[in-house]
This record gives sequence, C-alpha cells and structure tokens, in this order.
Amino acid sequence: MRIDAILVPRDPEPWFDDEPAFGIEFKRPVQDGNLSSYYAWAGQAADYTQSEFGRFGRVQVFLCPSPMVGFLSSEEHLAVLRKRRANGPEFAKEREIRLAAMLPLRGDTPERVVARADKAKRDWQARLDAEDASARSLGFEDDVHREHEQRRATALELIRLLGHFNVGELMPSRHYGWTLLRTGVPLWSEKRGVHRKFSLKPRTATRGR
Repeated sequence: MRIDAILVPRDPEPWFDDEPAFGIEFKRPVQDGNLSSYYAWAGQAADYTQSEFGRFGRVQVFLCPSPMVGFLSSEEHLAVLRKRRANGPEFAKEREIRLAAMLPLRGDTPERVVARADKAKRDWQARLDAEDASARSLGFEDDVHREHEQRRATALELIRLLGHFNVGELMPSRHYGWTLLRTGVPLWSEKRGVHRKFSLKPRTATRGR
C-alpha cells in the first residue's frame, strides 16, 4: 500500500492523541457526471485506513479534495447541462430523420418521415416540460436544479457515512482556510487550529472521540 502523504502536526499539544498523524490521498477533481470514480476513490481511502504505515500504524485518511466535488456542479456546468437538455428535442427530430434514411419503412414518403420526426421532437419536449413542471411543484427552478440538489444531498450522506469508516476531507473553507473535516464536522482549520479534540486514530466498533 502506498498513500500520498502522512501529515504530522507541528504542535501535538492541542490534539487528543499524544502523537497525532493522519493520511492524505490526493485526486484531481473531474466534473464529468461519472460518479463511479468517486465511489472507487472513497473505497480506496477506506482500504487505506485498514493498513499499517510504518511507525504511524493505522491512520485515518482525509481526501483532498472532498468526494463531494464529483457530485456538485458549478453554475457554468449547470448552464451547460441546461443548454444540452434544451437541444434534446431537436436532436430527437434529427435522429428520427437519420434513422428513416438508414432503415426506411415500407411506404415511407418524405412527408411521413417529417411528420414522424416532428412528433419525436414534440414528445421529447413534452417529457422535458413535464419533468420541469414536476420539479417546480417541489420548489426547484427546473429539473436540472432538482437533480443538482439531489446529488448534493447524496454527497452529504456519503461524507457522513465515510466519516464512520475513518475517512474525512481536507478542503479549503471560506471562513477557516484549509480545514480537516470528518462526517462534515471541522476537526482543525488553518485559522482556528484544533476545533474539536477528537482522536485521529481509526475507530473500530466504538464511534466516540
């Protein structure tokens, strides 16, 4: 097993452990909508917490950046998703025309092909309108916004669960600077130092400090 880094606080006094140390696993964030890599990364970190690393023994592992990055979309990415979604009806129409050219139906005429393509476009648009109406009835701006918020909720649940498997996050915070979090709770930050005097040793069975 090779972990990216083991970090040791310069001043161990404020910490719960006599010799605090923790592991860091770095990854380049990718917002491609494919979450399988983030689940695999989280699983890898959980495996590391079961491993021995020299004189440090077993350590808790903090992911940098947070796995939440893969679940969340920037405003620019949301705009791209909305544009792609808006192009769906026209894409459905063009696909129907291409399909008719490759696999024409018996008795097809240009008028029939166009009529089928227009229907495919209308059906696609009707589905999008129904999804947006459903999302707005729940208080969301549209279906893209609803999916974004659902992914955000999933990310928060993932972070809370990972914390109980000895996996946390190392992330920059608007208020605290770089911050160590476990189950979403700050343990240490660049500006405040130790927030909570919790152990950095992997927890087994017990879920105390």
